[in-house]
Amino acid sequence: QKAQLLDISLSTADNRCIFVAKDVTTTDNTHEIIGCCEVIEEKLDVLMATTTATKQPMSSSSTTARRSSSERERRKTARPRPIIENLCVKGEYRRSGVGIALLHACETAVHRLWGIGQDQIFAQVLEDNHRAYGLFVDKCGYQFLFEDPTCTEVVLDDTLFAKEVVVTKRMLRKFL
Repeated sequence: QKAQLLDISLSTADNRCIFVAKDVTTTDNTHEIIGCCEVIEEKLDVLMATTTATKQPMSSSSTTARRSSSERERRKTARPRPIIENLCVKGEYRRSGVGIALLHACETAVHRLWGIGQDQIFAQVLEDNHRAYGLFVDKCGYQFLFEDPTCTEVVLDDTLFAKEVVVTKRMLRKFL
């Protein structure tokens, strides 16, 4: 199967680049979207996060207080870093190289947008998304850094109202 990658770079206060993969083998020239992902710039402190990730699990009563305290500390020393988010590939195109092509496009964009001095790229993966975790770690050379139980995600409920829920995401890193 052949796919075409489109690069959509957005000029905002922080760097952001969206990649869209389209199927170019369709006979009717509709070029169906088969995958996408984005690389954005967010403040992240890797050192603080890795030291707090190795601590023993906290009791539920102390979790909230300590989480907000450690989150404040982490934000104080954080610096802007490129993070891959929202990688998705349509079901019938999985395991065909589309996901890897999207990841490589993000890695190339980091060199182009963030400059030659940027030698790392990060990715966030939901803790229960084992396929995506395998893609990043087993096939593309990313390393696990820590789990962040303070992430949020917007989901639609049964009545199609958007609500924000707390989720745990794994933070991964690759040296470029």
